[in-house]
Amino acid sequence: MVPMAQDSSFDIVSKINHQEVDNALNQASKEIHQRYDFKGVGASIAWSGQDLIIMTASSEDRVKAVLDVFETKLVKRGVSLKAIDASEPRQSGKEVRIEARL
Repeated sequence: MVPMAQDSSFDIVSKINHQEVDNALNQASKEIHQRYDFKGVGASIAWSGQDLIIMTASSEDRVKAVLDVFETKLVKRGVSLKAIDASEPRQSGKEVRIEARL
């Protein structure tokens, strides 16, 4: 008699290391405040709640550059970019915003 194969299943669960994301955000914020190309464009990145990150700047290309700096810091800290869902840049008053959800 041949033994029957058992049906096995497993769930792959990805946990986001919030401490690493926070470290990447802090590093990105520091770099944005120090870089010459971000001077005078109102560029910033900050937490807004537990799983939402807001990036702002005075123009669409500058806010995309803020996102690029943040993504670079995430990769260096071993956080997958699949963990972040960033919106398209949106005009909000005099600034352009990108919202990124974890």
